[in-house]
Amino acid sequence: MLKLTDEQNALQDNYLPPQGDGDTQATQAVTALCKLVYKWYNDGDVYDNHYSMQGWVNDISGSANWLYKHIPATQPILEEIYDVVSDDGYELILRDLTNVVLDAQLLSELDQLPKDGDAYMEDGPFSFDENLYEDEEDEYYEDDEDDYPWG
Repeated sequence: MLKLTDEQNALQDNYLPPQGDGDTQATQAVTALCKLVYKWYNDGDVYDNHYSMQGWVNDISGSANWLYKHIPATQPILEEIYDVVSDDGYELILRDLTNVVLDAQLLSELDQLPKDGDAYMEDGPFSFDENLYEDEEDEYYEDDEDDYPWG
């Protein structure tokens, strides 16, 4: 589980809007980060399932794309999805993203910039294909049906 420092908790509380992605790039950054973290720890969702991490059916790639586009320091971290092969590796990505985004100086600078794009639906290099593993699931269920003489 991702543990935040007291300072990171305070920054998150200060910049996370009650709804939507806020009015500044600081609120958008925190919204995008929280979306990625929340969806992983609550639903097992990943922001790009074209590599080793399959994830579930919720498309959160827009949040990763927003961070990638607006905060250059997140780019090498987000690109680690191409090589990550385990839950622990994915959690390291989230930890490193948290350490970059929940930084007082960065958020103060981003808070001076007006909202840009959509922290939930930004286009970019990451994507989620809900049909990517459909054939594998069909094969699994077909094999499973053979185990039952009444099926």
